[in-house]
Amino acid sequence: MKPIIIVMLCAQACVLLATVLVVAVRKPSAARPIPAWSSLAVALLVVGLTSMTIAGDHAGSSGADVLSFGGPFLIGMGLMAALFLFAQRQSGAGGR
Repeated sequence: MKPIIIVMLCAQACVLLATVLVVAVRKPSAARPIPAWSSLAVALLVVGLTSMTIAGDHAGSSGADVLSFGGPFLIGMGLMAALFLFAQRQSGAGGR
């Protein structure tokens, strides 16, 4: 397996774990009432798009098929995080 594919698989695992920890495990408090949707959206989109690019460049290599599966999955999660961000800003800006 090529080193770039290993690094990208690790990046996918880390960003997925970070998203799960921020959204599902962390409890809101007065100091940190809401998850950081903008940071999650950017991280998920960057890792997802980079995974798709690397998977396309290294098609047929071992591990590239996992990257090509995980890329759109993370992109979808990033789009959902962006939609949550937009909904949160709309409701926080006077309830419009």
